[in-house]
Amino acid sequence: MKSPARIAVLAAIAGACATAAIAQTAGTAGTGPVTKGFEQHDPVARMKSMCIDHFARSAGRLAYLEARLQLTGDQQPLWDKWRQSVAAGAEKERNDCLADLPAAGPRPTALDRDSHMEKMLATKVATLEAARPALEALYNSLTPEQRVAFDRPMHGHHDGHFGHHKPEAAPL
Repeated sequence: MKSPARIAVLAAIAGACATAAIAQTAGTAGTGPVTKGFEQHDPVARMKSMCIDHFARSAGRLAYLEARLQLTGDQQPLWDKWRQSVAAGAEKERNDCLADLPAAGPRPTALDRDSHMEKMLATKVATLEAARPALEALYNSLTPEQRVAFDRPMHGHHDGHFGHHKPEAAPL
């Protein structure tokens, strides 16, 4: 079982990683972070913020899940291997997302947005495929109680429905 101090350290590391990710990509030559009001009027700034925020949330979710699972000494190396694979993929996703931002000027067209989404999904599929063997090894090592925690949706998706709850069956 992990000590509260180890959990606090993991949470601090996740916070530092998220902060570093935001600081690394928040501004361009000589400018500071984009303000919230400006993002609403600048689609490129809004897309850039989404790229950065997604990466930061991923790092936080991994740290939370690790602390929640209370991994054993035998499970920790399996977790580390899976987490490294997922983190490398998430970093590539962030970098690809930022590299694919449209130039400042005219608003992105529907074709631009569709192309961007296609590239991002292809990168996500590659990440999932690369991480799958490590995920299977980790998952197979988990206890039934740990699997319950691991199986909980952590991406804002519930039962495959993006942000929507499954309708409950009508009473008999």
